[in-house]
Amino acid sequence: MNKLKLNYTSLSFLPILVCIPLGYQLINNIHFGGFKLFQEFLISAFNPKIDNEIIINVIKRLNETILIGFFSWLVSIIFGAIFGIISSNIFYKIFNIPIFFYRILRSFLTIIRSIHEVVWGIILMQIYGINFSIGIIAICIPYIAVNSKVFAEQLETIDYKSFESINQINAPKFSSLLTLIWNPIINTFKNFGLYRLECSIRSTVSLGLFGIGGIGTSIFLSFQTLNFRELWTYLWSLAILIILSGLIFKKIKFNTTNKILSIFFIAVFFHNNFIFLFIFSLFYF
Repeated sequence: MNKLKLNYTSLSFLPILVCIPLGYQLINNIHFGGFKLFQEFLISAFNPKIDNEIIINVIKRLNETILIGFFSWLVSIIFGAIFGIISSNIFYKIFNIPIFFYRILRSFLTIIRSIHEVVWGIILMQIYGINFSIGIIAICIPYIAVNSKVFAEQLETIDYKSFESINQINAPKFSSLLTLIWNPIINTFKNFGLYRLECSIRSTVSLGLFGIGGIGTSIFLSFQTLNFRELWTYLWSLAILIILSGLIFKKIKFNTTNKILSIFFIAVFFHNNFIFLFIFSLFYF
């Protein structure tokens, strides 16, 4: 009789067994009275509410969402790069700083990173109340820690021979650091930085459910009143925003410096209309 042999591959599938009791609980506790509401919710997806009042409100809420998401991304990516540099081992090797400080900073950033932005938002709302700045700060705190981890890991892939060769010529320490980290920092921003902007927009929506602002607040209010047609108007507009942002990120080329600078000046000029900026960027790049 052949014995059942378990290898590492088969053991990795064992967590799937939890679906059996989970499925039983879902079927056993199903509430059939909610099917009518669920049916109404699905039908409303094909018949969203569209009138002048809600279109104006959608534009206003999307502007708020992009405003919070963009500035929280901008702050978190800048400070994430800074903390990524000072939490990388290459920084401590160049400036001969004791490794003790490296471990303290890494541990601190790990703790910050482990707390979700929604939790930070709830904590800050209890202290300062509800306003736009709370949404930006709540997203920035964990995002800075996450971004710093990514930047630091990329900097730690720098070849040690490059460090030794630069160190032998007795160049200024700051110049040596800049020479070593410049390309990894730029490449990390290209491959990871723009994706974090999309994440910050989604986080803004999540925080909006707690009343901080943006389209998340409108989604929550529509859901509370079971106004599914209005709810789907906000959901579809959010989906369009995410699709547009994805298309813009794909079209951005980092060698088109003049275009990026012109977009920056347009953003400053149209600082109260981020929807226009997004649509303009889509066709400009």
